[in-house]
Amino acid sequence: MNNEVEHDGRVDPVSLLLRTDWNAVEHCCPDVAPQTPVILRELLDDDPRVQGYALRCLAEALTSGNVFYTATAPAARYVAAVLGDPRTLAQVTDRSEHEVYDLGPQAPFPLRAGLMTWLGDSIVDAIAQQGRPYGDEEDLDAFLDLAPEFYAAVHPFLASGSPGIREAALGALLPLLRLPALADRGPAHRDQVLAAALGDGPHRWRAVDTLSSWGEDVSPLL
Repeated sequence: MNNEVEHDGRVDPVSLLLRTDWNAVEHCCPDVAPQTPVILRELLDDDPRVQGYALRCLAEALTSGNVFYTATAPAARYVAAVLGDPRTLAQVTDRSEHEVYDLGPQAPFPLRAGLMTWLGDSIVDAIAQQGRPYGDEEDLDAFLDLAPEFYAAVHPFLASGSPGIREAALGALLPLLRLPALADRGPAHRDQVLAAALGDGPHRWRAVDTLSSWGEDVSPLL
């Protein structure tokens, strides 16, 4: 962890954004999508429409095709650092005009939930690619090395008053608990993981995978 961007034990997103050499990293399509720092700044824009577009760009440019790029890890670190920002409570949509035409309007959701969903999905993809990444292994490893920061960022929202935010936090937490770097956190969450595996929520299979990674017999859950 870069001590230059820490304060009170937390990552300062403003310092992180300013001190990162964004010219030295890139995402999938620099000639099409906005530059990474532009995407990240627009996540905290005053206009929810801009925020929703930035969330879409985050997925399309930083983890396109499940590939991890040189800009993915620093971008994810910034996302984790801003989860507690009040501006992430904005109600957004990230559906394109074409998708709206085909699928109809999208129900707005808290940007905070969308960001944690992106983190959770990315962690699942990264774990699946260990040892056989679609892109450069060092970019994948750089992302997974941030697991302790991701955990610290999403953990408080497991007790959120918003069901959507709570569910998104659980979706990000479950794959994190499969990583060796967070092995010591598993016992404290076992009851929560087991409850998710026994339930019918959207992250049931992630919970089953987490239990399996701990060496538990999950055959009765299949």
